[in-house]
Amino acid sequence: MDAAGLLTRAAVRHAAGAFVIDDDGQVTYAEALRASRAIAGGLLARGVQPGDTVGLCSRDATPLVLHILAAWLAGAIPAPIDPRTSDADLPYFLGDIAPVLIVATDEHAERLAAHSEAAAIGFDVLAREGGRGFGEGLGAVPDRHGPRAPLFWSYTSGSTGKPKACVIESAPVALGTACIAERLGLRSADVIIATTPTSSSFQLVSALLPALHTGAAVRLVSGRDADGIWDASEESGGTVLVAYPLTLGDVVSSARARSDHGFRVALSGGSPLAPRLKRAYADRLGIPLVESYGQSEFGGFMAMGELDGGERALAGYVGRPLPDRLAYVGDPDCAELPAGTVGEVLVPEGFFPGYRNKPAETERTLAGGVLHCGDLAVSDDQGYLKVLGRVQERDRASDRGAFLRELEDRAYEHPAVKHAAVVELAGGATPCAYAELLPGAELAAEVLREFIAAGVACDGMDVRLLDAMPRTFSGKADRHGLSILDA
Repeated sequence: MDAAGLLTRAAVRHAAGAFVIDDDGQVTYAEALRASRAIAGGLLARGVQPGDTVGLCSRDATPLVLHILAAWLAGAIPAPIDPRTSDADLPYFLGDIAPVLIVATDEHAERLAAHSEAAAIGFDVLAREGGRGFGEGLGAVPDRHGPRAPLFWSYTSGSTGKPKACVIESAPVALGTACIAERLGLRSADVIIATTPTSSSFQLVSALLPALHTGAAVRLVSGRDADGIWDASEESGGTVLVAYPLTLGDVVSSARARSDHGFRVALSGGSPLAPRLKRAYADRLGIPLVESYGQSEFGGFMAMGELDGGERALAGYVGRPLPDRLAYVGDPDCAELPAGTVGEVLVPEGFFPGYRNKPAETERTLAGGVLHCGDLAVSDDQGYLKVLGRVQERDRASDRGAFLRELEDRAYEHPAVKHAAVVELAGGATPCAYAELLPGAELAAEVLREFIAAGVACDGMDVRLLDAMPRTFSGKADRHGLSILDA
């Protein structure tokens, strides 16, 4: 099983079905295969070799998705580059991925070319150069992809230094996304509302690849606010909402959130999810909010909730490990710990081969032949995981009496709070809870601090209210920015 094979099979089984929908229209599965083959032909004509990296820079739109698919068909590694990446950060990323070619929209091509030796071309070039050989019919695809083929670049968040690049292989991701699709109960009639950018690996493994398994459609809506998401869902018949926690909070707290909608499930990822948000989706929208737990080193999830999460989901458990990733809670010797014992999340198979250009970090992360996730968690007797915090936080959490995750979940319980993020301030271990209030709500910082302390004992905690929670490009809470906000 590999990603290119998923595409060709989907084009046969769901030829006339909508695959990708954006603001300009839609492409069917058959159209997507024909177009991506033509683009792949252009890559071959330019001498792109298996394992070469092709940089892709564009807003979220169908051409970006088609060029990702084409890179797979040509045996290349697509490297989506967020167009909002600053000039200061571009040299690091472009030097890391070393693209042989950059495909970018006009407003970004010159800027990217200035930081790379690779040629920069527009999104309309490769399909023309590919000729008819790969564009016609459903036969004769270039045999340059397979189970061990590199699939995409996946960058860590950079919370402990410069983001580290992982090259994810095709077979583990193909299998992992099959498990994701199965647990969500995806079908060809589903329309996935994809709110995260395509430059984030989360979008690939939670929307695009599960769609290839099932024939579902994917509506690209990255960058839209809650009203824009509701508009796109109503226009396209959205049934599955995929988003990070802040966006999920925006959607469910919107004035347009009501019970008469088309969604049947929502999927969260990228950051811890407060139990209150799961309750809000059940109470206000009448649908389950399924939590996922994954990392850049996977190209998938190692644990995920279920459509009927029950009391465990509302108690803060993510869910069970997926069948392809037998995650467990272990000790420093990688031995599994009894249920209820705090330890590190470890995964024995299905992970990346290593970080790009970082052998020491690779050796530490894969010590003992398992992947060390760096997160502390507990599991119950059925294997359900509850993530508590990072390994390096353990001693400080013990000293102050609580993990940051516990404080954040408690902050979310206040009815005036729309978004919350608890971080350790730079230069010390003092935790600070930042909160954005619901429109029209009034709440003093000291009142929120007392509310948090009444539920979770913690020494020396600060609370600060914000007009708006700062976010990263992908839509997560900017925790690093918050930690140095007043430094």
